[in-house]
Amino acid sequence: MTGATALRTVGIAGTGRLGTVLAARLKDRFAVLLYDTDRASARRAAATTALPLTDAETLVTADAVLLCVPPEETDDALLGLARRAARAGRRPLFVSLATSVPTARLRSLLARSPDLLGIDVVGLKPVCQFAALARGVPTVLVTEDTGRLDELRHLASGLGTLLVGDESVVGPVNRAATKAALRACDGLADELSARGVDPLLVRAAVRNVLAGTALDHPPAPDNSYTRSVLAELAAEQAHPRPLSRTVPATTAETKGTRA
Repeated sequence: MTGATALRTVGIAGTGRLGTVLAARLKDRFAVLLYDTDRASARRAAATTALPLTDAETLVTADAVLLCVPPEETDDALLGLARRAARAGRRPLFVSLATSVPTARLRSLLARSPDLLGIDVVGLKPVCQFAALARGVPTVLVTEDTGRLDELRHLASGLGTLLVGDESVVGPVNRAATKAALRACDGLADELSARGVDPLLVRAAVRNVLAGTALDHPPAPDNSYTRSVLAELAAEQAHPRPLSRTVPATTAETKGTRA
């Protein structure tokens, strides 16, 4: 199989959060096969995506198989599925998404088995967070492989941008971004709670305003509201002031109905 036009069927091995989201995102462009050794997880994914379940033998008939299993299970999943494919005379392209699993190590596993000659695995490491991916936020997917770029571009086209580069940087980037996001969310929640803000408003501020501002970053130059906030931030940094507590709402104000 060569070229993006030959990539028609995609198998998803592993139906946790990432596998389920990818199946839902890819099903409009490919025939998607769902498989998981955890049948309860597979049934949930099938219900969520409205896709049928399959078995391992059928999974490896796909043109590409995305390995969406936990990192510690990637080696065994690859070898097990590759052997099934070899016995059936199939040569699917295996794609590893685990950012902590070096693709070179997976290739060496395949190379040590003469019966797996001709079966290939490539890396496609997503700079992503599950909730954003589920909501269709475009991302960047990194690969070091230059020999299967047509197929990888075809896979990535509905998800974001394919970047040829060092796959090993993706895991640390994701972790640094997650830490920064958690610090920001916790910091905002603590600040607003200390001011006596209603917990419902605190949650909305984190999940809507903070997250939305991140999605809109960097802000558009013509966004006057963001410009005014940036000016306020600059003034606060130049002249720090103690945190002030907001005046609590009156009894009458707190009796409003929450929609």
